[in-house]
Amino acid sequence: MCAGVTGRRELLAVAVLVVGATLFSFMLLEVGVRMLHLVPDRFWEPDPLVGARLTPGSSGWWTQEDREFVVPIQINSQGRRDVERDLTKRPGTFRILVVGDSFVEALQVPLESAFPRVLEHDFQTDGHPNVEVLGAGVSGFGTASELLFFQEEGRRYQPDVVLLAFYPGNDVKNNSPTLEDRFKPIYGEDGSLQRVEGYVRAERGGWSAWLPRSEAYVYARQMLLLRYPRVSDFLVRYGLVQPDVVRRAPERDGIPVDYGVYAASETAEWQDAWQRTDRLLAALRQQVGASGARFAIVVLSTRDQVYPASWEQIQAATARMREQQWDLDAPQRRIAAWCDAHDVPCLLLGPVFREVAGHNQEPLHYPREGHWTAAGHRLAAATIKDFLEQRQLVPTRQQEVKHEAN
Repeated sequence: MCAGVTGRRELLAVAVLVVGATLFSFMLLEVGVRMLHLVPDRFWEPDPLVGARLTPGSSGWWTQEDREFVVPIQINSQGRRDVERDLTKRPGTFRILVVGDSFVEALQVPLESAFPRVLEHDFQTDGHPNVEVLGAGVSGFGTASELLFFQEEGRRYQPDVVLLAFYPGNDVKNNSPTLEDRFKPIYGEDGSLQRVEGYVRAERGGWSAWLPRSEAYVYARQMLLLRYPRVSDFLVRYGLVQPDVVRRAPERDGIPVDYGVYAASETAEWQDAWQRTDRLLAALRQQVGASGARFAIVVLSTRDQVYPASWEQIQAATARMREQQWDLDAPQRRIAAWCDAHDVPCLLLGPVFREVAGHNQEPLHYPREGHWTAAGHRLAAATIKDFLEQRQLVPTRQQEVKHEAN
């Protein structure tokens, strides 16, 4: 009898030790993941009009699986990744509003290295102390979201120039109600833009509701699911993880949708996307003009334009890609032609980046993640500054002095 009781106590003690050691190890792992910032924080919230917005006052760290960058992030009280600004500009201030997507948001570099901040610094140290450059970028924005943002909020900053940062890699897709899979633009029967529908994950209950709060769990899950696609497919098939956790890039005929913008021959779906983009650009131009500001477009570079080896790897990975004809410069030519037809100043960054990359060992785009490095942001700021001055979109120093005297 005593021996049996003693044995059960010993088993219970061993079980308690095993559970305690497991919990302690998990706690150490959790602390380590958080201290090393292995899991990116979230800075966005759904928005009923534009699809999503940056959460005002949010802060944290941004990184990705390959650890190409680990960046502290602070979103200002107005929901932009920028320093704090007064909504009403001070007398004598010349304000440039840069509207765009994740390239303007620039979570991949410290805030002071983002091209809107570099551009403002370059102007102010080059005899233009009253120039302000406001960054208004949100990941996932296309021209539809940017138009709605300007109508609802952007005009309230009283900009003198609105600079649209157009990213040819996905902005056209973003404007399509059929090609876009995450932030779908909603159009009325007459073709007018109504809103952009945001992506909201389904609510979960039980154990799956609290597990995502563990960064150690999230890190282990993302490494497993991203590195081993077959494992992730198995887990989804048997209901062990939710399908929305494993997001696959949508395809058309075996080709990722994003690359369709470079196809030498447009499908009807892409023709419709371009027509909608043209109308959205015209509407934004009209809205900016009605606000009293001048409108200009800068067409951003893509990694695949700048580094041919990147595009070769993409083609090599997909058999259907190798069967098609592609033109990586077609989107920028299309935007440049639209600008010429509508008398809109336009800057193409792709050729500039390609030329510099051919002589510079410092990468301008992150090799795996694809966004600009700090060097890419510096090059963009310097090129944009020259463009704005050459097209007389910013006042000369003599004009500023005369304005201050009056």
